[in-house]
Amino acid sequence: MQVRALPPAEYTLGGFTMLLGGWNYDEVKAVNLPQKVASAFTSITSELVGADYMPIAYAGSQVVNGINHCIIALQTVVVPNPVKRLVKMIINIDTNGKATLVSVSSLGI
Repeated sequence: MQVRALPPAEYTLGGFTMLLGGWNYDEVKAVNLPQKVASAFTSITSELVGADYMPIAYAGSQVVNGINHCIIALQTVVVPNPVKRLVKMIINIDTNGKATLVSVSSLGI
C-alpha cells in the first residue's frame, strides 16, 4: 500500500479561514493575571525574541524557593505566516520579587 501526504487545505467558515485539521485560535481571549504575575509575565515575554505570548489561563502556583506560577499562553511565532500554539509557561518569582522564566513547553495543540 502506498501512502502519500495530502497538501494542507484551507477553508473559510463563518468568516474564519482555517487549515483543515488545524486548531483555530482566532477567538481566544487574554486573561487577567494576578498583579505580581502579570508584571512578571510582561517583563519576561517582552525580552523573548521570535514569538509573542498572550496569557489565556492562570493554572496555579507552587511554593518552592519563591513561587512558581503556571500560565497557559497562546504563543505566536513571528514569521511571515504566523504559527500559533498553546504553551505552558512556568515563571518563578523569588523571595526578593525577581522573576525568572523556568520553562516554556508546548501543549501539543
